[in-house]
Order: sequence, then C-alpha cells, then structure tokens
Amino acid sequence: MNKLTQKVSKGKAEDKVFRLRTLWRFYESFNAKKATFCLLLLALLTAVFASQLPKLRFSYSFDSFFPEGDADLERYNKLTEEFGLYNDFLFVVLPSKEAYTTTFIERVNTLKKSMEDWPEVTEVRSPFELAKFQINPFGVNKVPLLPKTELNETIIEESGLMGNFFGREQKSIMLFLEHIKFADKEASDVFLAKLTDHLENEGFENHNVSGKTQIQLAFTELLETELGRLLILGFVTVLLVLILLFRSFKGLLLPLSVLLLTIIWTLGFMVLTGKQVDAMVVMIPAILLIVALSDVVHFAHKFDDFLKKGNTVQGAINATVKTIGKATFLTSITTAIGFLSLLFIPIKPIREFGMYTASGVVFAFLITFIFLPALLYFLPKPIERSDKSADRWNALLSSLYLLIAKYQKGFVAVTALASIAIMLGTPLLRINTGLNVGLQKDEPILETVAYFDKNFDGFRPFEMVATLSTPDDLFDLETLQQLERLESYLEENYGVKHIQSPLNIIKGLNSGIYGASTSKYAIPETKDLRKIKRYFFSPSLNEERSYLFTEDQLQFRILGRTEDLGSHHFNTLNKDLNAFLEKEINSEKLSVSLTGSSFLIDKTDRYVAGSLAKGLGFAIIMVFVFILAFFRSLKIGLLTLLVNALPVLLLFGLMGLLGIDLNISTAIVFTVAFGIAVDDSIHFIARYQIEKERKLEANSAVERTFFSTGKSILITTLIIAIGFSLLLTSVFSGAYYLGFFIVIAAVIALVLDIIILPILLGMGSKKS
Repeated sequence: MNKLTQKVSKGKAEDKVFRLRTLWRFYESFNAKKATFCLLLLALLTAVFASQLPKLRFSYSFDSFFPEGDADLERYNKLTEEFGLYNDFLFVVLPSKEAYTTTFIERVNTLKKSMEDWPEVTEVRSPFELAKFQINPFGVNKVPLLPKTELNETIIEESGLMGNFFGREQKSIMLFLEHIKFADKEASDVFLAKLTDHLENEGFENHNVSGKTQIQLAFTELLETELGRLLILGFVTVLLVLILLFRSFKGLLLPLSVLLLTIIWTLGFMVLTGKQVDAMVVMIPAILLIVALSDVVHFAHKFDDFLKKGNTVQGAINATVKTIGKATFLTSITTAIGFLSLLFIPIKPIREFGMYTASGVVFAFLITFIFLPALLYFLPKPIERSDKSADRWNALLSSLYLLIAKYQKGFVAVTALASIAIMLGTPLLRINTGLNVGLQKDEPILETVAYFDKNFDGFRPFEMVATLSTPDDLFDLETLQQLERLESYLEENYGVKHIQSPLNIIKGLNSGIYGASTSKYAIPETKDLRKIKRYFFSPSLNEERSYLFTEDQLQFRILGRTEDLGSHHFNTLNKDLNAFLEKEINSEKLSVSLTGSSFLIDKTDRYVAGSLAKGLGFAIIMVFVFILAFFRSLKIGLLTLLVNALPVLLLFGLMGLLGIDLNISTAIVFTVAFGIAVDDSIHFIARYQIEKERKLEANSAVERTFFSTGKSILITTLIIAIGFSLLLTSVFSGAYYLGFFIVIAAVIALVLDIIILPILLGMGSKKS
C-alpha cells in the first residue's frame, strides 16, 4: 500500500465522527468470500425491488397541489362535503356551421338526454333547458329562455348566453356535464373513453371535451410518454459519455449496471411505499442517472489510478474506498439533504419528489460501494483503456493552473462583479402560478385552455361561499343590495363571467311576477319581498336551490369562471376583493369569502417563498454542520459554504433577469442546485485535507489537489451539464427549467470549484 493510502487510513477524527472505521476495515481484508456476499445481497435486494415494477402506476391530480394544513383547504373540504366539487365537471363543446339550426339543436338535445341516465353523470346542463320564470295562480311556471326555432347571434346575445353556452369565435354549443367524484384514475379514464365513444357514435366527431378529469388524463398520458422518453435519452447519453471516458466494454458494463440498479431500487421503493408517478416524480430517474454516474466516475478514476501505481486489486479497492469513500459519503449526504429540504414546502408532490430523490441518492451511494468493489474483485483489469489521454489531461490542467495562478486577482474581481450584477436581478423575481403551470406553452392542453378562454369566457372556476345568520336574511333588502354590489364588483374588477348565485333566482322571480318583464329583472321592491320569498321556496325551484345552497339554507355558493391569468394577477385582485368585502359586504347578516380550487392553487404562492427560504436555510445549515464535523475547520466550512451557496443565490438573480416566474414548478431548482453543486467542492476539499495532513504548504497542497481531482471535477461537471440538458426536451416546464438552471449552476460551480476555491485556499501562498 502506498504512502498516500497509508496517510488516508490515519483520518481518526473523521472516522470517530462518522463511525465508519468498521466499514473501512471490511474493505481492508476484501476477498472473494466478501465479494460474493456483496453480489448475493445486491441480487436479493434488486429482485425485491424489481418485482414491484409491474405495479408502477401513473397519476396526476390537481388537488394534490393544494397546500397541506391550510385553514382554507380544511374549510374547502367541508364545503365540498355539502355541495360537492365545483371542478368535477366537463365542458362538452359541439362545434358546427349548422349549430344554430333546428336539426342540430335536436341532435344536441337527444345527446343530452342519452347521457343523463349514466350512473357517472349527476347533471347535464343545456342552454335549451334554461328558463325564465312566470308567476300564475298555480305558482312558478318555467318558460324556455330560448325559442324552439332556429337561433341567431342576436337572440343568443340578448339571452346572455354568448360565451356561456355558445362559442364567441366559433359556432358551437356547449353542454355542461357534472359527474361524480371518481374513486381512482382508472374509473375516470373509463368514463372519458365511454363519453368519447358515445359522442363519435352520435355523429359528433369534431367535439371538444375539457375539464379537470380530461386534463388529468392528458397529463397522465404525457407522464407515461415522458418517463420512457427521458429514460431512453438518459441511457443513450450516458452510454456515449462512458464510451468517451473509458473506451472499454468494462467501462460500459459496470457504470451502466450501477445506474440501472439505482433506477430499479428507487422505482421499486416508490411502489412499495404506495407512490405513483406524477409530474414531479417523472424527473427522478433522469436526475439519478446523473448523480449516480458522478459517483461511479470518481470511483472508477481513483481505482484505475491505484492499479497503475502497482497496487493489487484488493489494495486498489481498499485505497479507493479510503481515499474517496468518506468524501463520496459526505457528498451523497449533502445532496440528499438538498433534496430533503423540499419537505419544508407543504405541497405533497414536491415533498415526495424531495424524499424519493434523496432515497435514490442514498441508493446510488450504497450500490456504488457494494457492487463496484465486488465486481472489480472478479474483473481486476483497469476500467479505462490506456492511451495518451492522460498526457493531454495533464497538459490541459497545467495550462489552466498556470493561468489561474497568474491572474488570481483578476479572476476574483471578475467573479465578484459578475455575481453582484446577476444578483441585482433578484428583486425582479415574480412569484406566479396557474392551473396548468406545469406545461410548456405549445402543449395541446394549453391550446385547449386558450380555446375556452376565447370562446367561452374562461376556463378557470371561480367560487365564493356566503354565510347567512338565518335563512330569512337573504330576503332582507340590504342583503340583496350587498349581493348586487358584490356581483357588479366581480364582473367589473375581477373579470368573473356568467355568475350564478341566489340573486339570479330572486331577480328572475321578480321579473316573473311582472309577466317576465326584462325591465323587472332586478332586486325586488320591499313590498314584493314576502311574495318573492314564498315563490323562492316553492318545490318547482328545488333543483335551482339545491345547486347553490346547503340543506340548512345558511350557506350558498357564488359561482362563475374567469380566464387563467396567473396567481400573481389574482393575488393582487384577491387583496382588493377582501378589502371590498370587509368595507362593503360583510356584516352581521351576511359574510362572504373566497374558496375553491383556483383560490387554493393561488395560495401556494404564499408558501413557496417562505418554505423555500426555510428549506434552503435548513440545507445550508446542515451541510455546514456536516462539513464542519468532517473537516474540523471553520475556514474550510465557510469556504465550502461560499462556493456552494453562491450558485444558488445567482440562480435567483438569473431567474429575475430572464423573467421566469417562481412557482411550485420552479421552486425545486434551488435546492436541487445546492445539493448537486456541493459534490465537487467536497471532493476538492477532502483531497486538500489529505494533502495538508502530509505537512505540505498550502500552495503545494492546492497544486497536488488540483491535478489529482481536476480531471474528475471537469468530467462530472460535463456529465451533469449534458445529463440535465436532456430535461430541456421535456414538455413539462418544471423539468425544462430544472434542466436549464442546473446546467447553469453546474457551470458556475465549476468556475468556483476549479478557480476561486484554489485561490481562496492559498494557491499563491508566499510560503512556497
């Protein structure tokens, strides 16, 4: 065993802190028996995880992105028990040039009646069954709002149904189909397939169906395609990288085996714990391919180095484990901490993404240090084919080192100025999300949303809940005037279209007692309120009341829809609306507040910034503590923290300068960047400490460290950049921006690790 290996084995302080001496001793006497045991253990665990893969399922649910533990979410859940979900519906649009003809209208009515008997359907609302009220001696009589003859745009506009049930830019009729809450994805998929087949069988081939259930199905299909595509791209990319790096069959077989096992273990673990693949999880395999490959590259290069120095296979394995084992262990822990910091964000898919990616990082470490030593024992030849590339690497590193040493102050100054300039973009960063924030702009799902925004005045559900002191308070003139002021405010200031509330019924009844006069479609006069109240509770209006009211008649919904303009837009409007409610509306008799799925998605913004700060703070503190305990040096701890925290801070500025919104989809970028950036700096610092223990001066220790780790750092950065650039092909914006910013963070981290860190450690020490 050479002197370097002997010196590494003397790291008593580190062993004591991490209790790793027993593990290192396992490799000191590594033999065929131990290697066989490792391979059998690995095979057994892999068989367990692999047996779960056929059970892997895909799922996407809007509701899972609601902030956990939020008071408004609890209130919303209670309301849905009373009313049902206002987003369990589908827009069924039937476009045709003949849409206003009697023949087409009859076909639409036939279609509606055929679907009403389905067990999954609770109601199908059609414009041709909407009614205005007429009052006669027998009570309330409903008169069709639309004539039974052919329609024209004037009639539709006058009825107020243009943009509601009739398309504005395309001649079309919409049916509003409400369905039950499906128990699982399979049930909703079956229903959608049934609906699509039925529409085509009825001759409506050119239909457009959209809603939460349909979008969730489309998302899920994208997830299935995306996971397979990213895995194939990832493995092909890794294959090319390995060919360039090692140029040998062994150099392909061993790393690919480690990567494949890491993916199998992680996906199998997900199935065992009941996790389905969603828009966040789909990124995990691609991320793990890169993280695991980094571990393998460090191990392979170091193993080959020790073999070339004349060590036996057993000695090379032992020396490799001791030289990079602790550093790799620490990088795996710190990377896992970066992902685990996402647990601070109270959004379930993000938390699970952090947890399962952290698990995968740990699996990658375990597999690398169990599988590789065992296989290398039986396959003792070097992993990398010998050629003249070592000389080229040495020449490159020598030139780079001399350049850095010559212009140290210049590099530090340029880095500092560039960092300050980039961080000036941080105040420009905007928090903004939407119902379909996870997709790229040119995706068909978003084109569907745009279609509904143009033709049907918005796709985004709007919902408020009003609470009365007593049911009679609804018929207080002051209460009705408050509701009218509220609806006017919502239409003029909030952009809500086609509002549904008890006020519609009351105004309609007031019109009805005056012979359905359109001029009397207004708040009743005081003298008519008692009469209106009696008609309001007539059995003929049971359906209208039950749609809006709870059974005790103390709460009712105010419903509508808007365009999806993003949470930044609506959070500003929500503040103004709440101020208006407190000043103009809320009283002892009436209290109104926002609720609904759209409102809850908007609220995630409030958690993103605070939770992200907590998560990053946790990650930075924990990494600092681990580094401090590992290296027992405050200076080393602070320097490591600087070169790893700076890339993350620069990402905030870059995101602001580029006008990219911070939301639940892009929030993961920062913690992932921190977890990955810390890898190479720890390897550099660990090697530097080993050299310092040899009583070398700072500049000599830096130089030896630079030449021994520089190649691995450059290669792993290249791997990270190439690997994460694959995510730029993703249809999901979260994956796209993760790839984009991690590539940038990797380049920034490389500059700091290979240039700034050596300078700060004492490259130019005068003690040389």
